[in-house]
This record gives sequence, structure tokens and C-alpha cells, in this order.
Amino acid sequence: MKLIKRSYLNDLIDVIGTPDIKVITGVRRSGKSKLLEAFFEYVVANFQDANVINIDFNKIEFEELQDYHALNKYITSRYQEGKKNFVIIDEIQMCLKFEKTINGLHSYGKYDIYITWFKRYFTIE
Repeated sequence: MKLIKRSYLNDLIDVIGTPDIKVITGVRRSGKSKLLEAFFEYVVANFQDANVINIDFNKIEFEELQDYHALNKYITSRYQEGKKNFVIIDEIQMCLKFEKTINGLHSYGKYDIYITWFKRYFTIE
């Protein structure tokens, strides 16, 4: 598969270091994961002081982190003082109650958080 560079990557690069939780969302098969993968590669190539905690819930090795307590423990145990700590999570919706972990990490103010999220069911009000 050929990855087409999009302005979205530049949009992510522009918000590095901001205190916001960066959420990439969209319809299935729209390139969210590929965009996050390209962003991961950019961070690794351009930040020598980066500590990247990268989780891809599409991969079986991360299945045990589908509980928010386990996810939180995994991420906090990999924090490195004195480095830029990036948290990059693909398919966050696969972790039950992920919001508790993400909001908790965000409240520390020491992680730069990027997630992809696909809401399976939408309601119209």
C-alpha cells in the first residue's frame, strides 16, 4: 500500500507539545492508523529526547491492555523523566473505559497524547 502524504501530518506536527489530547477520528479505513504511523516515524526521526509509548490495539501483544487499569499501569511505568514523553495509541476504543486512563494521564501534564478513535455507533438527537 502506498502512503500518500497529507496535510494532516503537518497538522499533527504543528500541535506537538500542546496540552491538548490529540484525537484522530474518522470513518473506517480512512487512513487514521496510517497517519498515526507516519506521525510516530516523524517523532522518532526528529526528537532525540523522545520517549514514545506506542500502543496499537490492532496487534495481539497489546490485548492485555484492553482494561483501563492495565493500560494506565503500562504507560505510567514507561514514563522517563527528562524526556519528551509521547503517548501514541491506535484504536483506543478497544480499551474499555479508556477515557479514565487518558483523562488521568492528561491531568499529570507530562504526556503528549495522540489517539485514534472510531466510534462504532452514532446517535442522532
